[in-house]
Amino acid sequence: MGAAHPQAQAPSVTLTPTSGPNGTIITVSGEDFTYDGTVSADGIAVGPYAVGYASIELTPVGSFVVNDIRVQSMGLGPKTVGVTDFKGLYGSANFTVIQPTITLNSLTAPIGEIVAITGAGWLPFSAVAITLRSNSMAVATVTAIADFTGVIVAEIKLPSRIGIGAKVVSFHAADTGGFGNAAVAQELEVPAPNVTLSTTEAEVGTIVTLTATGFMPNTAVTVFTIGGVGILENVPVTDSTGSLTLALTVPSLIGDQLVAVSIGGTTISKALLVSDTTVAATPISTTEPSDATPVTEVFTDLIANGNNLVRIFRFDNLDKEWDFFDPRPEFALANSLTTTKPGDIVWLNMASPQEFQGQTLMAGWNLVALT
Repeated sequence: MGAAHPQAQAPSVTLTPTSGPNGTIITVSGEDFTYDGTVSADGIAVGPYAVGYASIELTPVGSFVVNDIRVQSMGLGPKTVGVTDFKGLYGSANFTVIQPTITLNSLTAPIGEIVAITGAGWLPFSAVAITLRSNSMAVATVTAIADFTGVIVAEIKLPSRIGIGAKVVSFHAADTGGFGNAAVAQELEVPAPNVTLSTTEAEVGTIVTLTATGFMPNTAVTVFTIGGVGILENVPVTDSTGSLTLALTVPSLIGDQLVAVSIGGTTISKALLVSDTTVAATPISTTEPSDATPVTEVFTDLIANGNNLVRIFRFDNLDKEWDFFDPRPEFALANSLTTTKPGDIVWLNMASPQEFQGQTLMAGWNLVALT
């Protein structure tokens, strides 16, 4: 009968790989366990849980290798992989459970823009569901398949159902195979609609560019005005990300004016200071026509009715100029229309309907020939 092999040293365990997400399959190898012994079916544990592996035969020198131990449903961080043989010899090594990640290609994007998402550290070949949430509600979901290195690549187009207005949306990713992997959610800011003008001061007849961003995509412009006067010549539509550019030729509205645009029910106004650099011709006579009457007398009923009269415009065919009258006190020095006479054709902007010179003026702009 041969001599027994002496036990050289305490058992050791080696893992390959030593880290990964939940669901990783590792190779466990051991040395210096009981010679010619066994590791029982419950002798391998990951953390506190036995993996239920079949009984393992140890070599004459007390070594073994198993290739398909799965780490599953563990919390993050180091986990002990322990091996105990039939004689009670014990060896262990640590496997670190890592959390997979996702990254967005931008921290800010408007509705309609495509957001690229990349991720790393996922279980190779696993399916990962990426969900976009707004106000805690899921508004879009895509599924990405991790490659052999655990990398995912996906895209989500920010949908209109997010809604217009400044807000923060979040991207959440989790595997769909029950392994328990989930990334830390990533946030993205959706900016509020905004309008900018190419300048804040302009002369009559010059062109000013208006740029709108952050509105609802593929939506028509319903209002485009300066000083309350409509200048919408066609029906422009925002692009796929809710942006557009409009051009306006500045009319003869001297002073501070509001340029307003309305898209999809959202209206934004910006101030524009209009100046007139036209050199005035020397007047032949400063005498008012005998039938000229002060504007405040002609339109006194409209003005007295709670300032129902908003503004008057008159175009003079002789000098090809626009004159205007605004009843508000702050426009007293700016008004260029001071008198009218029978036969003058004027535009009246009314706040509400009212009778005037035998006709009913409607709310909004009315073209009237004075009597």
